[in-house]
Amino acid sequence: MTATPLAELLAGVPSLNVPDQPFTYAVDGAKIVGTWDIVKATSLYPTEVSHIDKEYRLEVALDEDEHSYDYEDDESETHASVDGDRLHLEKELFKGKEKKEFHLEFGGVNKTDDGVSLNPVVYSFDTDRIKEPLFAFLEQHGWERKQGFFKRLFS
Repeated sequence: MTATPLAELLAGVPSLNVPDQPFTYAVDGAKIVGTWDIVKATSLYPTEVSHIDKEYRLEVALDEDEHSYDYEDDESETHASVDGDRLHLEKELFKGKEKKEFHLEFGGVNKTDDGVSLNPVVYSFDTDRIKEPLFAFLEQHGWERKQGFFKRLFS
């Protein structure tokens, strides 16, 4: 199979964006970037306010000469809360190549982008959900994932 030229491949990236999916894909130079604003919620308790903000970014670097790609994940999560007169702030960052899954429940009176509710915020996240459509798109166009040094050595 002949690989789709880079310019033509990049022009097709917007077709991956589906309105009912919580993530988007965009072109940044010779890279494809997938972003997912997983959850932003503020929970109000009688004596405490808590906030969570979780984001995910998938960056795919394309090698035009080899018609191959490699990727890296970035994930950030911020928790902030006020308990009485104390402020607690915690930020976690992850960078690498790993399948990630999580399930979140955030109770109390919650404020999200959809409004205010007494229902808990419940959210599940699986990185394969954003990776699989993009990787399938690349492979359909004749682009292969780069193998790591040890995989090449022992294959």
